[in-house]
Amino acid sequence: MAQNLSSGGRRNRRPERWTAVNSAGYAAPAALAADVVVLTVRDRRLQVMTVERPDRRRALPGGFVGEREEPAATAARKLSEKTGLADLYLEQLATFADPARDPRGWIPSVAYLVLVPADTEPTDPAARWDPVDRHDALAFDHEEILRTALDRVRGKLWWSNIAVGILPGPFTMAEAREVYDAIGGSAYDPSTFARDLRATGLIEPAGHDRRATGGRPAGLYAFTSRGPAWGAGRRKRLTAPSQTLRID
Repeated sequence: MAQNLSSGGRRNRRPERWTAVNSAGYAAPAALAADVVVLTVRDRRLQVMTVERPDRRRALPGGFVGEREEPAATAARKLSEKTGLADLYLEQLATFADPARDPRGWIPSVAYLVLVPADTEPTDPAARWDPVDRHDALAFDHEEILRTALDRVRGKLWWSNIAVGILPGPFTMAEAREVYDAIGGSAYDPSTFARDLRATGLIEPAGHDRRATGGRPAGLYAFTSRGPAWGAGRRKRLTAPSQTLRID
C-alpha cells in the first residue's frame, strides 16, 4: 500500500491530510490505530486514563499499529508505556472506522478495554486519571469509544469477573461494594450485596481476615480466576435509584 504525500512532492513535509491506495488502485485506510480505555476506581469514583496530545487536547491512550504488529500488541505496548503494567487482559471492544473520525485521514481504530488496580499511577507525564463523569472533551471519536467501554463494563459487572482487574488480590466486601457502586453508578444495599456477590460463584473466601483497629476483623475474598470467567448473575438491589453517569 502506498501513501500519497501530496505536499508539493516533498516527502519531508507532513501532508495536511493523509491518503493511500492499495496495490489494486483502490482507496485504502492511510493507517490503523489501536486505542485503550483504561479504567479504575479511585476516591470512590470510576476514572479513566487520558493523555495530552501535542495539540493539548485530551485523548485515550493509543497509537498506530506497527507494520509487523497486531492491534492487540499495539494496545498492550501503549498500556505499558502509560502505566508500566504488562501481561494484563485487554478485551477488544470494537472497530471504529468512520472515514471522518480522524482529521488526518481515513484511520480506523481497534479499541480495547482494561481495568487496573486503584493504585496504578501513570508513568507518562502526559497521562492522568480523570473521573468518567467529569473530564475534558476527548479528541477524535474517543467519547464514543469511552461510552462503548462503559456499556460493556456495566453490562458484564454482575455476570462476569470483569472487576478482577480492579480487585486482583484479597478484598473485603466493603471494598468490593465501593468498586461495584462506582462502576454501576448506584448504591447497592450493603445487607444483600455480599450475598448477591457470593451467589455469582465468581468469588471465594481468601482464607484469612483483615483486622481493623477497634473493630471486628473483616473477612477477605478473592475472585476464583484471574482470567475471564462468567458467573450466575444476581438480583438487583439498590439503596438508591440507578443513575446514568453523564460524560462531558
